[in-house]
Amino acid sequence: MNKQNHSEIETKKIMDLLERRTKEVEIIKQISGQINKSLNLSVIASTMLSLMDEYFGFKHSMILLVSEDKKCLNVLETYGYENKGIGAKVNFGIGVIGIVAQKKKLMRMANLGMQRSYMQAIRKQVSVSENKKLQDEVELPGLKNAESQVAIPMLIDDELVGVISVESVKLNIFDKDDEILIGILANQAANALQNARLYQLEQKRLNELNNAHLQLENLNLNLEKKVEERTSELQELSQKLAKYFSPQVYESIFSGKLDVKVQTKRKHLTVFFSDLQGFTELTERLEPEVLTELLTQYLTEMSNIAIKWGGTIDKFIGDAILVFFGDPKTKGKEEDAVSCVSMAIEMLEKLNSLRKTWRKKGLAKPLNARIGIHTGVCTVGNFGSEDRLDYTIIGNGVNLASRLETSSEVNKILLSEDTYLLVRNKIACKKKKSINVKGISYPVQTYEVTGFLDLNKNLFEKNIPGLSLSLDKTEIEDNESAIKLLSDVLKKLKSSNNK
Repeated sequence: MNKQNHSEIETKKIMDLLERRTKEVEIIKQISGQINKSLNLSVIASTMLSLMDEYFGFKHSMILLVSEDKKCLNVLETYGYENKGIGAKVNFGIGVIGIVAQKKKLMRMANLGMQRSYMQAIRKQVSVSENKKLQDEVELPGLKNAESQVAIPMLIDDELVGVISVESVKLNIFDKDDEILIGILANQAANALQNARLYQLEQKRLNELNNAHLQLENLNLNLEKKVEERTSELQELSQKLAKYFSPQVYESIFSGKLDVKVQTKRKHLTVFFSDLQGFTELTERLEPEVLTELLTQYLTEMSNIAIKWGGTIDKFIGDAILVFFGDPKTKGKEEDAVSCVSMAIEMLEKLNSLRKTWRKKGLAKPLNARIGIHTGVCTVGNFGSEDRLDYTIIGNGVNLASRLETSSEVNKILLSEDTYLLVRNKIACKKKKSINVKGISYPVQTYEVTGFLDLNKNLFEKNIPGLSLSLDKTEIEDNESAIKLLSDVLKKLKSSNNK
């Protein structure tokens, strides 16, 4: 062979190699462009297998991905098989695919006997496991008359992503010159699949976060609903419980100012006691329903008045009412006493109005009230057992208020001297007889309320040049001395005029 022929042969080889490399680059470009269009694992895998058939004639192929625990491969997509076998498992180190996964090296099989032994080993490995039944396993696809098989690892920086397996009835699927190109394409597929897997994992996490957020919102809505329902129940229960307590006591308990335990204290209180004259007789004459309606109306009106004036309603004893001022809130001894007597005056006015209403309904016998009021030191607080408490008052002051009530005339208010001394500047009273009370060694002076004082009527003030006169009748203790003083002033004025 001369030099010219040799040169032509070498030139042809170079041109053929250049053409092959150009074709390989074009194939890589085409396949890479197609498989990177999607982020869906199945779409990428099926596109890759289809293009492998188009460019290399691989009629039967599959792609397997490494499992999350990196202990086996799972079939992601197959091409050309009747039995798709999606999800079939191949353990590392078992058969051609398992060995390629373990060693991360391309591997060929061309001997039919060995291929059959391999397929039997694979099917045995896949279909028989320690805690699973045969029918629960997915069978790995395979050609019964395969003459050759090639398994190509898909790698990213030497990390295994999966394996591409190709089977053929031909003895040799491709030559060694194709290995580099196939390896490049396998790694391109590995990148595309890994990106898709990461994307799907991210989407899965995002969906999980969205679901968790939705569940949290639903939980919050349900919680808010339950809180609203519970709050409504508690408010309803609270409203029911409020009927068993005086407003001041109820507020003190639920605000935490008053501990719910046995405890008492000594305080200066004004105690009010009242009952209805002839009520016992009335109970024998009226039907229970009528009597209940009448008593409810009376106690409701009296309670409203007591609350209006700031009284703490201790209890109802049939038709009797016990109210006290000065605990748990107080305006001072004098103001508490004035409020209590003012309340009593309004109660009698209201009872008079009720009598007219009851008379129209056929209640012939009128109901009259007696009221007693005393101011003194009493013991107040929670009395009872650890399981049953009653917020009330005890002491001689309560007994005295009760005795004043029994000593009072009908529709009158009888005060002890202790109360009178506190209210006399605002409440008109007249002196009554003294009474003896059990437990008190001295007679108790009493006063009967006649109404509110007209402060403008009792107060007289005049000022002229040379004379300033101020007169408050409620403050004068000795009328004779006051008259004498005024007489002396008049004498001096007359004497000056005569001169």
